[in-house]
Amino acid sequence: MEAFDILTTGFREWPAYFKVPKLWKVGSLFWVYYLIRFHSYDIWAQTHNIPRPPEDFRFGETPYMTGLTLLQMAQVTDRDVFYDLGAGRGKMVFLASLATGCRAVGLEFLASYSLIGQRIIHNLSLEDRVDLRHADILQADLGEATVLFSAASSWSPTTKERLLERTDELSSGTRWISVGWALRHPRLELRAARRMLFSWGYDNA
Repeated sequence: MEAFDILTTGFREWPAYFKVPKLWKVGSLFWVYYLIRFHSYDIWAQTHNIPRPPEDFRFGETPYMTGLTLLQMAQVTDRDVFYDLGAGRGKMVFLASLATGCRAVGLEFLASYSLIGQRIIHNLSLEDRVDLRHADILQADLGEATVLFSAASSWSPTTKERLLERTDELSSGTRWISVGWALRHPRLELRAARRMLFSWGYDNA
């Protein structure tokens, strides 16, 4: 059953396109820019000489309908600054801004993803609301974020621990949406949890 749900994820995206119409343009531009690219090669070519565990760079995406539910659970509004840690192509970044009106920033280690993301941002005239940066999530400034998102199912324990150490840099009231990783820190309080469908299968958020 789970395999079937994964295979039909594309069909499950359709309601989101009608709820957030501008996603049609985002999806079309993804198709154009990534038609002849291979995620596995992009990741290998840009990270194989980097002294970080390879599991930190596995490709996976959050379906739009799952993303909409997560944004609602976290009560994201146009007053928030949304940060996606390990943004990939920027799918959640575009969704967060277009669905809620917030300012959304994606931090991504692969330079090609951030470069293509900036082209899409320019094509859609979203420069004042969306940013996709080539950055290391363990070093980038997170101080302005009011909502963090991390799809961390495959991340190495070391990377998770180092990122969790940055919790003390966050402002009081910051919400952290975490997938596949039960965050435990004295400053963090669990507000909600749910098992949801992602591109790799069902996982806990």
